Amino acid sequence: MPHAVIVSPNPNATAGGVERMCTLLANVLEQLGLTVTVVGPDRKPALWVSRLGGGFLESSRIATRVARRHNPDLLITNGYLGLGRARGAPRVHVYHGTMISDTISEGDAIPRRERVRRIAGAGVAEALAGRGATVASVSEAAAAEVRRFYGVRTDAVIPNGVDVTVFRPRPRAEARQHVGLPQDGRYCLFVGRMQRRKGADLLVAACREAGYELLIAGASGAPGARHLGVMDPGSLAQAYCAADCVLFPSRYEACSYVVLEALASGVPLLTTRVGWMPTFLRGVPEYEALCVRPEHEDIVARLRQLGEIDADELTRKARAFVVEHNSLESYAAHWRELLTRVLPSAAFMGVAGSWR
Repeated sequence: MPHAVIVSPNPNATAGGVERMCTLLANVLEQLGLTVTVVGPDRKPALWVSRLGGGFLESSRIATRVARRHNPDLLITNGYLGLGRARGAPRVHVYHGTMISDTISEGDAIPRRERVRRIAGAGVAEALAGRGATVASVSEAAAAEVRRFYGVRTDAVIPNGVDVTVFRPRPRAEARQHVGLPQDGRYCLFVGRMQRRKGADLLVAACREAGYELLIAGASGAPGARHLGVMDPGSLAQAYCAADCVLFPSRYEACSYVVLEALASGVPLLTTRVGWMPTFLRGVPEYEALCVRPEHEDIVARLRQLGEIDADELTRKARAFVVEHNSLESYAAHWRELLTRVLPSAAFMGVAGSWR
């Protein structure tokens, strides 16, 4: 069987979009018949290298050297990790957006020196990582970004996948009991890191003014919100269904797992038109009724209008779209098609014909 090595920023972590994708992709490729090893940098760059902005490039070199030790038949690299080759093995590089747009969206929340280091250092590393590889991007928006900033052409757009058997509609009363919420509350759920990029600065005041209690699922909470902590997938699926709506006013995304999970769970999602969302809106244009700008007044207005919208019909259509286009079956099919183009035919014969 072909041996694939996936390079992750942190192979021991499951939080973070790139890390989650690496874990999910490893499972999918194993189901398709490959053996898979997930690796990452085995040491940190020297402090002086990082201070000069070379930490991302050095981490990329370190990670590729670690990958080479496993003698892969296929190397899959991600983001700024992907400098160099793996002794002639074909390589697929995945772009999850760009560090340039990510950093710009954080604004003054990141010190100026760190912004420069990330845009220059990580930007160069990301640009070089895609050279010489078959390039996949997680959304059309991400593909446009890497072409614009790095001059790198995307060979395949493969949106992230979600397990629609875990993230599915559930009775709200049962979900609230599972999460430990009073049945008579009005709840708005946010999932993720409390970053400006994700609109965290807009959450508490908007929910309070619109008459909702804010729930936060993630490593950190916020004053005035109920902190649910980091949740395993099963509990998180319950939390989505326990909420009256999910609020995710992100200023920048490529293809958000939170968006996919919320839509698959059949709960109204108020989010912005960034990343993968324009693709979704082409398929379900009616969902514009729940899209917001990352501005306090617009979020409050949309939250107040929820009761006037036929949310049941919108959420039904949204879940149907995700089931068709972003299920694990669809995700596996995209990767299998890409592997037919990347792996030699003799190696590819070991890859299974279908998912599960």
